[in-house]
Amino acid sequence: MDFEFLTDVTGEPLAKCDVESEYFGDWLSHDIGADTVAVTTLLAAIEKLLARQKMEFDYTGKIYHLIIADDEVELFLNNTELNHNEFDEDLAEGPVSGCGLMDFANLLENWLAFIR
Repeated sequence: MDFEFLTDVTGEPLAKCDVESEYFGDWLSHDIGADTVAVTTLLAAIEKLLARQKMEFDYTGKIYHLIIADDEVELFLNNTELNHNEFDEDLAEGPVSGCGLMDFANLLENWLAFIR
């Protein structure tokens, strides 16, 4: 997964990911933002998943719902946000994006370093 981080004109952090993972950039920018506690919580959950102490983890944000299971990460739109979000309502049935657990962990670690 390719990504880049920058700040908008107000100083808020923004994540841009490659086309296959663009929703993860939107998720980081709008659901996580500069919340270091949320990122560290997610990273701790990933450690437990990798150690097989936990089988699944989910995180519900303002716009997206994240599910981590079987070394895969899937991102879904929250049904309550469909009218607010510019993305197609047909995507509500399934994940809007997905990636491997290690790619996701790498994205989060880099995001945490960026927002600190």
